[in-house]
Amino acid sequence: MSVAARASAFAALALVGGVGTVYAPVPTFTAVAVLFALGLWAFASSRQPSLAGPKISEGARIKPRSALVTKLVSGYLLLFWIGLIAPLLTYSPRGPSSAGMSEGSLSNQVLISTFGLVGALFLPAAIRRFDGAFQWLLALWILYLGWAAASFFWTTEPPLTVRNLVAFVLVSVGCFGLGVGFYGSIPNGRDLFLRHVFWASVLSALVILLPLPFRFQQYDLLDPSQRLDIGGNFSAYVTRPIMASLLILVATSILGVRQWTKRDWFWVAVLVLPLLALKSRGPIVWGMLALGIFYLFYRTSIRDRVLQAGVLFMIGVGTYIYYAENVLQTILGPLVPILTRGNPEAAANLTGRVPLWQALIDQVWQHPWLGAGFAAFWSPSNVAQLGSSAVLGRASAHNGYLEELLNTGVVGLTILLAFCLGTLTVALRRARRGDPLGWLLFLFVVFYLMLNLTNALTQEYFQPPFVLILVALGLMASGPATDPAN
Repeated sequence: MSVAARASAFAALALVGGVGTVYAPVPTFTAVAVLFALGLWAFASSRQPSLAGPKISEGARIKPRSALVTKLVSGYLLLFWIGLIAPLLTYSPRGPSSAGMSEGSLSNQVLISTFGLVGALFLPAAIRRFDGAFQWLLALWILYLGWAAASFFWTTEPPLTVRNLVAFVLVSVGCFGLGVGFYGSIPNGRDLFLRHVFWASVLSALVILLPLPFRFQQYDLLDPSQRLDIGGNFSAYVTRPIMASLLILVATSILGVRQWTKRDWFWVAVLVLPLLALKSRGPIVWGMLALGIFYLFYRTSIRDRVLQAGVLFMIGVGTYIYYAENVLQTILGPLVPILTRGNPEAAANLTGRVPLWQALIDQVWQHPWLGAGFAAFWSPSNVAQLGSSAVLGRASAHNGYLEELLNTGVVGLTILLAFCLGTLTVALRRARRGDPLGWLLFLFVVFYLMLNLTNALTQEYFQPPFVLILVALGLMASGPATDPAN
């Protein structure tokens, strides 16, 4: 069978497997899983040199397949991302939280299933290329997933826990397979990875910008108190990918990996316009702070330290003047409607986050060590039993660390933080040795940790900032391929 035919068959099989995880009963899904396992075995065995026929050099044997596989995977990722962001084109108004939100949409379940199954195709190559120095980070992540699985024995919502755990495993397998086995196996894998991230963010921006001219009668772009109040998870699939792409553009220029060109200003405008239309404050603030922390760690010369100390001094003086002279109502008065979206009272309590956190802290003490179960706290039945006006109608804690405590307890939060801090340490160590990807991974982790201060990303199985961390970590962990055992 030709490579193209085999790849097409596996793509179709992955799609069938994804649909099977949602629609099929257990016997049918078992049959699909067995077929996929056989296909994976055939794919892995086909990569070994044939014993018959003339000997072909390794370079001549791999190059055609690498080009074809690169195109197929890039095409799949394009369709996958379009499938995630396409619902945002409808500009549907926001509605109250429902059970459907906690269970996840059917289309998303299919997409996540195919993502994991396609990533699994590259597991044999990923295992052969995986650098043993990263085993302890992999062990920490497996330990976290194991703790999530163990919570099945005390969870308040077993179906919700199982569903989200399976999704997390699929995303983890997809990121590991693509990061180590796909991007790590081609010479320009790092550049291709960053290009994929960039074009995904451009598509996300266009999803907001293209329908915007047809919505001007509903929305005044120049009114600082108005923003696009649309439904769908636009924070996950628009604002955060766009901020990640902007961080990559700036960081790669600071690192000297690429030169800033005039064309970059055009792309910055394309990426910034959706942020202005959506009035996204949190990702912008945390992105700027993450970039500042990255700069502090990267620029360590005496001259840079003097400049940084001067900037910090000016920030301190400005903060003092701000509170002493009531700058908010005098000098910064015109900016107040923009910063508060026309509602200073709501901005004072972080749009309801402060009373929500106060109500949820009391719930943490109900199960401090174990939590309510992985992804189980925000089940409709559990929220209804709480009876708190600050909690009703909510679907998350709007704080990733509090969210983790509520669901997996102190133990789960400790394991997750150990993984994140360990990744920071490894990234910084590689960065100090001159690896630019180490600096980018460091920036991704800092951005992710700061986003979780006002958003709950930790329990959501497909969040682009965390997917970037897993794929970049896998790409960094990819070493020379080892020969499979005979």
